[in-house]
This record gives sequence, structure tokens and C-alpha cells, in this order.
Amino acid sequence: MKKSILTFALLIGFIFGTTAQKKHKQQQKPEFTVEQQTTLTVKKLTIALDLTESQQEKMYPLMLVVTDNKQKAMEERKANGDQRPNLSNDELYAKMIEKMDQQIALQARVKKVLSKDQYESWKKIQAQMHKQHASQKGKHKGGHKGKPAQS
Repeated sequence: MKKSILTFALLIGFIFGTTAQKKHKQQQKPEFTVEQQTTLTVKKLTIALDLTESQQEKMYPLMLVVTDNKQKAMEERKANGDQRPNLSNDELYAKMIEKMDQQIALQARVKKVLSKDQYESWKKIQAQMHKQHASQKGKHKGGHKGKPAQS
């Protein structure tokens, strides 16, 4: 009887210890400034697309706007407690149109900066990132696109 109680206590201690370690690892995620994130993004694009100095200088302000918009959206979600606001269909439609207009404008500006081959590579990278984001989003909801989350 004493052995089973001791084993049970050790098992509980082990479970709580590993859970605490996982939480600690998650909290160590670096929080970079918008400028730092933008610099990292431009550096990654430079590696992926072989950007020239001139192209890097032109891409920085474009990526700064994108990073700033992402940061603002993330702060807004945190302020709302990660709960989506209840928007009417018209409000949701207007928000989606605004987001797509921003994406179209960014795409046009990037197209002016990059060569034809670089632009094609950039589009492929964007498509991969979109696909990856969509798959991660589905994991967090408990299902994948097209199927409701199971409770």
C-alpha cells in the first residue's frame, strides 16, 4: 500500500514538473520591436530572394507597414481577450475588403521593387506562408477548414 501511494505521489510530481517546464519554455518567446521584426523580415527576404542593397532599402518601409499592422492586430486581439468581436455581415465585409485592398497595394509596391523572377519567388513564399498560417489556425480551433471543431 505504501509503495502504491509513493508511486502515485511521484507520478503526480513528475506530471506537474513537466507541465511547469512546458509553460516556462513558452514564456521565453522573444518580443522584438516592430523595427527589429521588420529588419529580420527584410534579412530573410534578402537571403531568399537575393535582394540588392537598393532593394533592401526599398523593401524595409513596405515590410514596416506590414509588421506594424500585424502588431496592432495582435494587440487588439489581446485587448479583446482573444475573443472575436461580433460584427455584422456588412462590417465583416468592409473589414475584409480593407484587408484585401492593403494586400493588393502591398503586392503592387513589391512588384515595382523586385525583378520578375524575384517577384515570382516572393509570391510562392507568400502562398506557402498563407497555407502554413491556415493550417496552424485550423489546429488551434480543434479542426480544419470546412469542418466544425469537435467538442
